[in-house]
Amino acid sequence: MENQAQTYPAADASVAPDTSGTLDPLAALRLMLDETPADAVPVVPLDAEACDAITDDTLVCSCNNVSAGEIRGVVCSGVCSSLDDVQVLTRAGGGCGSCLPTVAGLVEVTLSRRGGC
Repeated sequence: MENQAQTYPAADASVAPDTSGTLDPLAALRLMLDETPADAVPVVPLDAEACDAITDDTLVCSCNNVSAGEIRGVVCSGVCSSLDDVQVLTRAGGGCGSCLPTVAGLVEVTLSRRGGC
């Protein structure tokens, strides 16, 4: 019996992961999911007590270098009035998505206290 390499049908290039080594794993996952991984998971915001313990100089989103103070600032100023607005303006939560519960909590709590900013 002769050794023959098994062949497989070609994958759709629009969803096939990059195997050239030029695309980082997160970018390859985004291509396969057609969304950021964070978009695929529901976000449960931190509660007010947890958000109050976060100082303004605390780095919340390390992927995009966004602090709690920046998030509170854009909400208090009235520039942003939703989590989506904050994500677009600051890019917080736009990388790996692990900070989204914190970002969402900060936005929610700051919006509820906007008059006291």
